[in-house]
Amino acid sequence: MSETTTMPPPAPQPSARCATVEDLARVRERLAKVEGGHDNLREGLNTLSVQFSDLRRDLTRTVADNAARTRREIMGRVDDMTDTATVRDSEISGRLARIEGGLKLTSWMTMTFIVLATGLLGWGQIGDAAWSLCRRAFGYGP
Repeated sequence: MSETTTMPPPAPQPSARCATVEDLARVRERLAKVEGGHDNLREGLNTLSVQFSDLRRDLTRTVADNAARTRREIMGRVDDMTDTATVRDSEISGRLARIEGGLKLTSWMTMTFIVLATGLLGWGQIGDAAWSLCRRAFGYGP
């Protein structure tokens, strides 16, 4: 038997179709909607860009203002601490000056007493020696 092979029928070719005026109108209408949406997106992005720039500017200004205020507060506290330390230093210096003055006075008084005592003892010895000399000279002593 002979086999017969049959070929499948050729696939139908798409038929070429011409656009009508209504089709063109619909395509133009869709294109206009897409272009309008694109314009709206562009305007929205521009608006967002402006808002973002404003936000960044405001945040930068706020951060700078807060930093300046913090610096002022810290410097104010440092100035207060410096003033307090200066007052304490002057009080301590005054106390030390009074103590030093007291020590100088005490030292002067001690030295004066030592000089007077030494002088009196010296004069006493000189007087004793002169008295002994006079007693011997006038024959009252050994």
